[in-house]
Amino acid sequence: MNEDQFRESPLLTVRAADVAGVVVIVVEGEIDVDTADEVLDALRAGFSSGGPALVADLTGVSFFGSTGISTLITAHELADEHSKDFHVVAPHRAVRRPLQVTGVADVLLLHDSVDEALSALRPVPSE
Repeated sequence: MNEDQFRESPLLTVRAADVAGVVVIVVEGEIDVDTADEVLDALRAGFSSGGPALVADLTGVSFFGSTGISTLITAHELADEHSKDFHVVAPHRAVRRPLQVTGVADVLLLHDSVDEALSALRPVPSE
């Protein structure tokens, strides 16, 4: 797994990793009005790179409010523009609950782990 550091601060760490040809953006910390642009910049870079899909791993996100929701909606739109699949790993309540309450969870492809998201990207072998 190749990894590049985008940003590290007391509130946020964003890394990009290549996992089996899929770009995974790993976010840890707080996604708020002060940090959302850093997350979106990393997602934009991920969509611009090669590969059929992008996975946003929000497992390590401890705060996620309306700005985070807006960031994921924008990322979903970017995925459409780049004709790529966009999967979000959000196993914890801090991220999943706001997405469910607002109905955004119905639009995004949510997963409980990166492995689960990557499995969803693999074609099912025909019988």
